[in-house]
Amino acid sequence: METDAELFFALAEALGIGLLIGIEREQQAHRSGKEASAGVRTFTLASLVGALSMLAGGVPLLAVAVVIVGVVRVAWIVVRGDQTVGLTTSLALITVVLLGALAIETATMAAGVAVLIASLLAAREVLHNFSRTVLTAVELRDGLILGVAILVILPALPNLDVGPGGALNPRNLFIIIVLIMSIGAAGHIATRVVGARLGLPLSGFLSGFVSSTATIAALGRRAGDKPDEVRSASAGAALSSVSSLMQIGIILFALSPAMFAAGVPVLLGAGLAAALYGAATFLLSIHGDNKPEALELPTQVFSVKGAVKFMLIVASVMLVSAILSERFGSGAVLPAVTLAGLVSTNSAAVALASLVGAGQMPAIDGALPLAAALSANTAVRLWISLRASEASYRRSVSGGLVIQLVALWAGWWLGEFILA
Repeated sequence: METDAELFFALAEALGIGLLIGIEREQQAHRSGKEASAGVRTFTLASLVGALSMLAGGVPLLAVAVVIVGVVRVAWIVVRGDQTVGLTTSLALITVVLLGALAIETATMAAGVAVLIASLLAAREVLHNFSRTVLTAVELRDGLILGVAILVILPALPNLDVGPGGALNPRNLFIIIVLIMSIGAAGHIATRVVGARLGLPLSGFLSGFVSSTATIAALGRRAGDKPDEVRSASAGAALSSVSSLMQIGIILFALSPAMFAAGVPVLLGAGLAAALYGAATFLLSIHGDNKPEALELPTQVFSVKGAVKFMLIVASVMLVSAILSERFGSGAVLPAVTLAGLVSTNSAAVALASLVGAGQMPAIDGALPLAAALSANTAVRLWISLRASEASYRRSVSGGLVIQLVALWAGWWLGEFILA
């Protein structure tokens, strides 16, 4: 430490860390009706031992202090013969010694870690309840898969541009898989939290993150089976377009901010039209006495197979688009991306963003293919909505999609007019 004032504040920080975690341990023992095996005074002294050891002898003396505190703790437990003493408090005590030493080096980080640990300890009941009764085995498995994908596989992949014009990049392609799985996980969490209480409109919105096309088809079947839920189903179908467009925006922004900026007018035009139409339909639906149940969504958090298939579709579209772009110019991208939009707007969006990121085409030229891909997909959803058995659902959903299509091209025209 450079000055006595800095030394004083570092020791005060160590004192505060010990008090914070010690008080939490005291309260936890009191709630359990037991005597604390290590309370406020013990934790405070342990933190000061760590701080003073770091000041007096640095890391070597700190290591000795940690060993001594650990040995004393074990000896105390053995002498007391209490088999109920938890491992958590013992680990917290050792951690406090290290935090006291860390406060000497960087007080801000030490304070942040101390607050995090205290919060973790205080949330014991919440975490136990979550892990035992709320979190399912499937959710745990998918969470671990997502963690391995982000922390293990992604950093190990090479960041190399391969293929025609460097259109394909192994790391970027895997980022697509991670992105799709993450969006699916976010939608699943939102559904678990609020989806079951707010009925078909919100369930339709959340399902749109997976597939707006599939959602419109599922809600059409629901409306046919239960005609009194037509308005709620129609609202969910309209709002599924909003979440689908939001997902496209997220993908574009993550892969190519320039392409995202170029596509904002198109996405905003279609998104506002879908949101306003869906909100109006939702307001009409809540006036009725009937309160429909939520649309049943897949129990799994996300589909790894589906994410991989999506990545392969994207890679194929990118490869074809890059070959056409090299041979016939950037204008050839339009038909390729439009055809991709018939299958998936997300794949079309990723292909455009990747082509722009690889320098295959300027971002300003991507707005028209994006609008064309969205239009092709809207046409598919319009065809599906018209196949529904319930006439009111057909009229409501198809009308909303036509309005969305008009707003989409109005947004594209406005964007072109402003840039011109």
